[in-house]
Amino acid sequence: MRRSLLPLALIGLLALPMPGAQAAALTDDLQGLSKQQVEDSVEFAFGNALFFLFHEAGHMLVSEFNLPVLGREEDAVDTLSTLLLLEADGEVFDTALTDSVDGWTFSAEASEAAEEEQALWDVHALDRQRAFSMVCMMVGKDAEKFKESADNLEFPEERRKQCVGEYQKARDSWFGVLKPHQRTDGQNNKFTITYKKPNNKELRDYADLTKTAKVLDILAELLSGLYKLDDGIKLTAAECGESNAYWSPNEREVTYCYELTQLHTQTVANYFRNGEDNNGDDEAEEKTSEAKPASTKVFGTATARK
Repeated sequence: MRRSLLPLALIGLLALPMPGAQAAALTDDLQGLSKQQVEDSVEFAFGNALFFLFHEAGHMLVSEFNLPVLGREEDAVDTLSTLLLLEADGEVFDTALTDSVDGWTFSAEASEAAEEEQALWDVHALDRQRAFSMVCMMVGKDAEKFKESADNLEFPEERRKQCVGEYQKARDSWFGVLKPHQRTDGQNNKFTITYKKPNNKELRDYADLTKTAKVLDILAELLSGLYKLDDGIKLTAAECGESNAYWSPNEREVTYCYELTQLHTQTVANYFRNGEDNNGDDEAEEKTSEAKPASTKVFGTATARK
């Protein structure tokens, strides 16, 4: 059984009884799962939330510093967000990367199973391509640490070797461009962090999870002393009417949608609920909790939703 990397406050919230209408949606979504499966479902949502936020932070840095982008910006900030999480060098951030790779892979499998037409015209790469690109950066930095993610994608060994140079080039390029904007004065940026209360009752418990996990605060803490951003950038979690996250340059605001927390949590919970029955022993629970869903639909991020 893997050790949970959820913030202690979030684990504490999950351990509490959740009476009342406000928590009914989450209670229903997690109905019938073991304690470990509940933690795994929420941890998956937590990890994907971090990646989505760091992706939008990549758009923010490009916008605020007017950085040059050669190629599609969505591809570029996928690489940048992966590099930022890798350079954060923490187990929570490593887990966020592996969970996000799984998220893109599952999304691709769901689209293929539904025989959906591939949006080759989209500003984003195909979901499966996004997963492979992330893993290339990951194994380029540490092939052993991220071996399981690469193995799950059947990532060719020869390609993994090439990723070492590609990771180093991407790292040197991105952080070289960002170097003039690094903070050297010991000061911290001031972000305006807001967790808005949703109108949709089914989202209120997911809003509570998002707030308790402090995903916006984690992003702010990591970036606040790194770059010379002007104060006043808003980091907002809100009900959006869609599963998404986006950066709005005019408002200077990163928005994370509670619907994403709901989507990711429900997806893994449904897999556990519909998967093979176990006998309740530790071995069966470990096997189930380490498995991931064969399908989930995760929407792409948008630079601005206008």
